[in-house]
Amino acid sequence: MPLKQGESDDNSPSIVKSKLENQGTTFIPRPASLTKHQRLIGDIVKRILADDSEVFVPSSTDPRWREPPPSHLTVEEVFARYGLQPAPTPATGNCQYYAVAMSLLDMRFDTPQHIEVLEQMTQLLKEGIGEASRHGYDVEFPHDIRQTILAVNRLEADGQELATSLSETESGILFQEYIQDISQSASAISAFVPLELWGTELTLRMMTKLLQQPIFLIIAPYGLQSVPTYQVYEPERTTKAGHELDSAEEYYFASSKLDEWLSRLQRACRDTSSTDNPPVVLIYSELHYSRVEFAPAPVSRTT
Repeated sequence: MPLKQGESDDNSPSIVKSKLENQGTTFIPRPASLTKHQRLIGDIVKRILADDSEVFVPSSTDPRWREPPPSHLTVEEVFARYGLQPAPTPATGNCQYYAVAMSLLDMRFDTPQHIEVLEQMTQLLKEGIGEASRHGYDVEFPHDIRQTILAVNRLEADGQELATSLSETESGILFQEYIQDISQSASAISAFVPLELWGTELTLRMMTKLLQQPIFLIIAPYGLQSVPTYQVYEPERTTKAGHELDSAEEYYFASSKLDEWLSRLQRACRDTSSTDNPPVVLIYSELHYSRVEFAPAPVSRTT
């Protein structure tokens, strides 16, 4: 069984196999197509960032990160205190996918060249969502999960509930059509994506699974002056229904747990061994996703 990059000796093939046999689980390895897609994205990120000396990630000694935060800060207060700033995304229905692409490439939609490469990365991410969903499909998306996702998507898209309960075959067909529609939807800023194909918690989890790196999210549906909650999507080896696979899990943090969310973000900032890009940080506010950038500390000047 192949090892994940960076795993310790405790996860050597013989030890893992023994563990799985004892637990009665079956390991589902990442398919070659998913690994190839991840590497393609990683190669583009590496090539783009190699030409950019302006990438900034706060260090562990950054004074803005030393003291624990007060409870119930607004988004604006979090941004000001920790040197974060929103980077807008085009409002075309691709905003979630755009925000992840912007984070991976440390780039904005500000020049024709940047727009072109961001559109290409966005398309790769959406195609990768399809690849990630097919890995362990029957384990990740049994009938009840598929039906719930489809029902929620239908309700949010047009305010209607599914007319009847779907059969297992029907939910399988409709769910795979839904994922395929996302994967094949347009990524150009001149195109508009229908509401039912907008990014969701599912697509964030599948992008985390694809990239095998965390995605950090600030949730402020009522704007930047409101008190947000937080999420982290972490790549993890999970066990579901007697099967083990490299997937992703979602963690929720109440507004009072900002310190725990920040602690995970700081660890990601320090971990530069597995990725070339800054940590992927997004904000969801007023039905729109934007990228969150790290801003260098202002230079103090004395006269």
